Amino acid sequence: MEIYNDILSAIELELQSGQAKPTRVQSRSNLAYDKLARYFEELKYKKMITQDPLRITEKGHDFLQDYDRIKSFVLEMGVKYLDISERKIYGS
Repeated sequence: MEIYNDILSAIELELQSGQAKPTRVQSRSNLAYDKLARYFEELKYKKMITQDPLRITEKGHDFLQDYDRIKSFVLEMGVKYLDISERKIYGS
């Protein structure tokens, strides 16, 4: 789930500056390219992204919003065993 969030967040950030390119998403999400390609296939299968051009679908945006809500809830509850930190992703 964390990796999906990292990839979708990286795509979202890249789209803010124009076009999302796989190599830039790879760099932001800190994955080997072969693993990123596998995750792209999973995300495409789950209809969370499109690949040509690389974009996040409505379902992908819903995932990002739900992930943020869950993360905020876990942080508010002080649950420590899930290892969710308050880190800012990609320097944003």
